[in-house]
Amino acid sequence: MSETVLYLIPSDPYWQPDQVASSRAMVLAEELCSDALGDVEVDESDAPAFINGAGLESVSCPRCGAQLDFHGWWMTRMDEAYRDRSVPSLAVKVPCCGTDTTLNDLVYNVPSGFARFRLRVWSPNRHMLSDEDLTRIGDALGHPARQIWSLI
Repeated sequence: MSETVLYLIPSDPYWQPDQVASSRAMVLAEELCSDALGDVEVDESDAPAFINGAGLESVSCPRCGAQLDFHGWWMTRMDEAYRDRSVPSLAVKVPCCGTDTTLNDLVYNVPSGFARFRLRVWSPNRHMLSDEDLTRIGDALGHPARQIWSLI
């Protein structure tokens, strides 16, 4: 059986808050998700981890909007990003229009992204955070934040 997880991550995949900001954001996430059936946790890593949103099926170019080959081009770029690297390079050149971008900045059909710092709310028992709530999380962290809903 899968479990819904709300991830709150910085918009910059390499950015991490200090301990005070991390704790402040965690307390706010607990407040915003007070009906959660599970815990609120902080997860950090040396390298950005990919957090895929529930229902991830496709990816598009952020410049021209062309749909990219999800099972071919994108998966190959993901493999290359993490192969033999302790900290991956997320830089890519899209095949459609040759734009230089990053795996983090591609347009995913559902919110998805990369992050070294992740606030995880297990079974949040609520709908998406409002823009105002997401701004509050970003203010608590000291960096703009994004939300990703995932099934684990």
